[in-house]
Amino acid sequence: MSELTPHEAEQLALHLGEITNHTELDALALVTREGLRIAFSAIPGYNINPDQLSSISAVILQGASEAVDKIGYDFLSECVIRGEHSYLVLAAAGRFFLIGASRELKDLSKIVTVFRFYAKKIEELFEQ
Repeated sequence: MSELTPHEAEQLALHLGEITNHTELDALALVTREGLRIAFSAIPGYNINPDQLSSISAVILQGASEAVDKIGYDFLSECVIRGEHSYLVLAAAGRFFLIGASRELKDLSKIVTVFRFYAKKIEELFEQ
């Protein structure tokens, strides 16, 4: 988090902590739109490479953003990738994206709601 001021890093840590307090995510990350990881955490035993998650998410976001642009929507605010037993949620947070991964499908709508709330908070924190 070297690009962040101490205040920004502290506030960001508080917001990410709140997300983990309100959800049952297996992994949580904050990345730039280019896929650079700013923050990452995962539950013990959840084997996922944080750099791979960040780079894959950047590719997904690029494709989703292009699709949104081509069909005439203004801005990609979130993307949900759902598998048979797991999902990823990617939510725009200003110059960053939140990424959440879980194997609990029953929590998907709750995660999306929590991400919308905290993505807005993070966007406000980093307004330029």
